[in-house]
Amino acid sequence: MLPQVMLTDFGLAKEIDESSRSNSMCGTTEYMAPEILQSKGHNKDADWWSVGILLYEMLTGQPPYTHANRQKLQQRIIQEKLKLPPFLTTEAHSLLKGLLQKEPPRRLGSGPGGGDEIKKHKWFWSINWKKLEAREIQPKFKPDVSGKECTANFDKCWTTMPADDSPASTPTAGEHFQGYTYVAPNPWLSSK
Repeated sequence: MLPQVMLTDFGLAKEIDESSRSNSMCGTTEYMAPEILQSKGHNKDADWWSVGILLYEMLTGQPPYTHANRQKLQQRIIQEKLKLPPFLTTEAHSLLKGLLQKEPPRRLGSGPGGGDEIKKHKWFWSINWKKLEAREIQPKFKPDVSGKECTANFDKCWTTMPADDSPASTPTAGEHFQGYTYVAPNPWLSSK
């Protein structure tokens, strides 16, 4: 089996039934779907919005909606029309427009086909999903890594930042956290 990259973020996650809606508002504002910011209740369609924001950021280097003021940022996400850079392909434009559709029922992935709608999008046509899921595809880029704690592939702006920990304790119970070894330091014992 070939090694593959997997992205996870369990910092703020909530499980809900397929037919349920959540009213929680937590996370990074730049990635929040309009329905979350408007407290309309949301479901997995909001996750597809966040995937669209992440994809936009990976393709352009910054999120589509930014502002130093949180309230103005929220207004932009809710009201501002999506602007797509001309250097992106037609397929990328189409995918981003589908994922970043402000009306959740019209958002790519929100239909009965769910994530398969996204997998079938023209932008992904070259991907053999069965082979990818079986980890049989050779990665096009393999970074040079000189050990478990190698940070050579990260920009210095991230590796020179001071580490800030959440005051919340790190959860260790439950099947979702099996194999995770990080334990947050006790903020009361910190020398800050």
